[in-house]
Amino acid sequence: MTPNPGALLSSREYKKRQTRKTLVAVAVRLFAAQGYAQTTLVEVANKADIAPSTFFNYFPSKADVVFDLIDTVLSPARARVESRPIGEPLATAILSWAEDDLPDVDLPDDEVLRSLPSIIAAVPELRSAERLRLAVLEDILTTGFARDLGEPTDGIRARIMATIALRGMLRVWDSWQHHHVAHTRFDPTKTLVPITRQLEQALISGLAIIESLPRPPTRL
Repeated sequence: MTPNPGALLSSREYKKRQTRKTLVAVAVRLFAAQGYAQTTLVEVANKADIAPSTFFNYFPSKADVVFDLIDTVLSPARARVESRPIGEPLATAILSWAEDDLPDVDLPDDEVLRSLPSIIAAVPELRSAERLRLAVLEDILTTGFARDLGEPTDGIRARIMATIALRGMLRVWDSWQHHHVAHTRFDPTKTLVPITRQLEQALISGLAIIESLPRPPTRL
């Protein structure tokens, strides 16, 4: 019988995802136990029972292992912003991310969730990398709000809305992460509703506030 290509692809993708999760779990445990700088990629690969060269099929660098979960969370947010149809407000896309995408994120184990914040906080290189990731997302949000407002991307109104949106999204993410660590069986679609509604109100209030600010001059 001829194998089902779809089934083979599914099996292959499942194995790749499991290997990726194993690499993250092993790396985070080593970083927490002996320090980020003191841990080599060869050690991570050996503990994960893969060839060191295979590591780079999954992660370009050691820092990317640390930020795998954050990148997984932010990637659909970025996609929501950049691929939203004409006429869909950016606020709607952001709320769709919080309500539909975030609850479906493939989680690492609880030890990884607990350890990541302290690992990042202890290493200046990682703190800078985290700020850069968030700055990139804020720029994307600024571009999105500028489109909604019909204004240039360097306008203060679009930047204010992007800052409000990013802070609100981070609060939702922090709540999601906290509840997963504290209550592994919690229902994110229900538990995140209050904080998501706060994000919604922040976006509504922000849009009302910027109406009091002057619009940027029209460029010829």
